[in-house]
Amino acid sequence: MKPYDPYPSRPKIGLLTNPHSRRNRTRLPAVNAIVANQPNILHRITEQPQQITDALRAFAAQGVQVLAINGGDGTTAEVFTALLGERAFATLPAIILLPGGTTNVNANDVGLHGRLERAVARMTRWARGEGGTPEHQARPILRITGATHGAALYGMFFGAGSIIRGIEYCQDKFHARGIGDSIGPGLAMARVLWGMFRNDPRFATPTSMRIALNDISDAPPRDLLLMMVTTLDHLIMGMRPYWGTETGALHCTWIEQRAQSLLRLFPSVLRDKPGVRVTPERGYFSHNARDIRLWVDGTFTLDGDMHPASTETGPLSISKGGELEFICIGS
Repeated sequence: MKPYDPYPSRPKIGLLTNPHSRRNRTRLPAVNAIVANQPNILHRITEQPQQITDALRAFAAQGVQVLAINGGDGTTAEVFTALLGERAFATLPAIILLPGGTTNVNANDVGLHGRLERAVARMTRWARGEGGTPEHQARPILRITGATHGAALYGMFFGAGSIIRGIEYCQDKFHARGIGDSIGPGLAMARVLWGMFRNDPRFATPTSMRIALNDISDAPPRDLLLMMVTTLDHLIMGMRPYWGTETGALHCTWIEQRAQSLLRLFPSVLRDKPGVRVTPERGYFSHNARDIRLWVDGTFTLDGDMHPASTETGPLSISKGGELEFICIGS
């Protein structure tokens, strides 16, 4: 990160809030109170995804330099899709991610951490020129085409296979009971891993997929336990499950059903320290790619939201869809 500030003279911030995200359901009045009467903060509440593009166009017309997103990971994907797909801004704004959702994986990596009200207050003080040390980090954004619904999507984390079942289990067993942040996903991940080890069909049933990286045309069928592609540096609980050595912008990791010693080796995989036993010959793969094509039938996730895929409509294509500058404001 770079500790210099290219917006020293009280930047104009456009704040987008999803009132339906988990933390905003109870804390939106507090957020409203913090940003009220702040001339450098324009606040728009978007009830529906289609309202996001209209809000971005209004922000662009009003000279917004920094776009703050108050919502969960799904909200950030919706905003990135509108921002990079619709191009309302002639010059892309810098991004502040606020922890307004349930898990907040994206915000924890390139945004503001902690309680929502405190994060909003830090941003507000910075907008007034009253302190806070901004750090700036450029990060590529995934672009995904080929979903059954036909729309191009933008986000930071793609997942398939047991990741889908883990999200569903987490939502049913933990999020529905109000257990958020990293606790619920961490417990769900442990349950999925144990289910794979015990060959529980709820978690161990493989996903058939063909994978082509970059210019490689050979894409043999594979039976996978999980597949992930991301531009995030760290996932929940600081996990970094990729160890590719190439220079591509997209971290891509998959584990095949035939993977050996999964329960014993998985902790080292999550820590970016796979060791000599984690090899393609044993069913473990990790690469940094420029673009990826996947032939798969079923469901994939982009930043927690679910989307359909079908080999009948061709492969999913995952590439770098642009680059955004993220701002993290210290206390």
